[in-house]
Amino acid sequence: MTALRFKRRTVLRGFLRGAAVTVGLPALEAMFNSNGTAHADGGALPRRMGIFFFGNGVRLKFWTPAEIGAGWKLTPSLEPLQEVRDYINVVSGMNVMTGNGQGHHSGTVGILSGAPYSPPKFNGRSTFSAPSIDQVAANEIGKTSRFKSLEVGVCHGVKFVEGTTLGYLSHNGPDSPNPPEYEPHAFFTRLFGGGAAAPTASPAATPDKAALLRKSVLDAVLSDINGLRGQVSAFDRTRLDQHTDNIRRLETRLTSRPAASCASAKDPGVVSGPVSHEPMEEVTNAMSQLLAMALSCDQTRVFSMMFSGSVGQHIFWPAGLNSGHHNLTHDEGGDQPMIQASTVFTVKMFNVLVKALKDTPEGAGNLLDSSAVLCSSDTAEGRAHSLTDYPILVAGKGGGFFKYPGVHYRSAAENTSTVLLSLLRSVGVPLTTFGMGGGMVDKGCAAIEA
Repeated sequence: MTALRFKRRTVLRGFLRGAAVTVGLPALEAMFNSNGTAHADGGALPRRMGIFFFGNGVRLKFWTPAEIGAGWKLTPSLEPLQEVRDYINVVSGMNVMTGNGQGHHSGTVGILSGAPYSPPKFNGRSTFSAPSIDQVAANEIGKTSRFKSLEVGVCHGVKFVEGTTLGYLSHNGPDSPNPPEYEPHAFFTRLFGGGAAAPTASPAATPDKAALLRKSVLDAVLSDINGLRGQVSAFDRTRLDQHTDNIRRLETRLTSRPAASCASAKDPGVVSGPVSHEPMEEVTNAMSQLLAMALSCDQTRVFSMMFSGSVGQHIFWPAGLNSGHHNLTHDEGGDQPMIQASTVFTVKMFNVLVKALKDTPEGAGNLLDSSAVLCSSDTAEGRAHSLTDYPILVAGKGGGFFKYPGVHYRSAAENTSTVLLSLLRSVGVPLTTFGMGGGMVDKGCAAIEA
């Protein structure tokens, strides 16, 4: 191994058309100790936490494994997780205990913050009464990151007319959401362009991203890259080449899209009708790769992906659907095969995110080894607006905090907030209690902890 040592957050810097750009470095062996289990300066590998959220619930009969413990088998809904199955802990039988005063609103706030939703003040609009868990974590472990947290979205069929609860996932507190970035090109620019702004809740003037990206960000730091290649080991040169190749491929794919896609991302606003053919898979793939890069370069340690919104009328056309999802949860009869098809597709997209973390090397392992990602929804079953027997997945080892291989824990009607407390403890948030009202707990979900 080379004797060269440098910090994990080392970045390459350059200028593109007068704008500052940065390229974070991947996890090179020069950043770690001799066995790849800690940083070269003796510091522990960072812990990360993420959320993957989808709206309108599932069909529990196709979701919940019959087997308890380590021998659980993939169900029809969870089949897409085959490649990452050992990294998945399944939790069933738990209830959101913060009240069910307004269906989707109550479930969204309960599962993301362990607190009751803030009741509507007018026109049915509600908001979070407490920060979502990603922000609780970010306030502890995001203090030194370039980005305290990163928020992305996929499906635009989001409902905004009923307050921030349904329109956004990440919240700092009441009426204070962190808007997700829906446009991969804009997200790419935010990560690599030093002058790019974060998404806002309303349109605002931002730099011309099309002009900024006509020349590659890698070209702007090419001399630094070549200089670094001459100083590191053969293994690190390979990792550096892979990292830059990944950035180049993603950048090329994004900049080859029509010029209109380079415009600044805007709040999608009120969706008056269903969007028929959103590029769900393309966006999920791009956002997952970008998030993995940001985590690998230690630009952030907390993220959220709002795949689909609560009460959203997104159309899962890749799964063969041609109607709005929320309406289908109430209108489709029987075993709801179209709803089940949409759930399978959603889990497939969750697998894309999880696999992107698993496929990103770090030290002796990968990013998923040090990460914990919560996957859940705003209801258990959309048709009933139920908040009992909640669908919960926790992906990742969490730095050894969670069981591996993962288990299926069937709870006897415990509080979902216990899982949230375990997630926060996995990244070092020193809480002895968590939640508010009926959502308050003083213990984690020990059954999935290592």
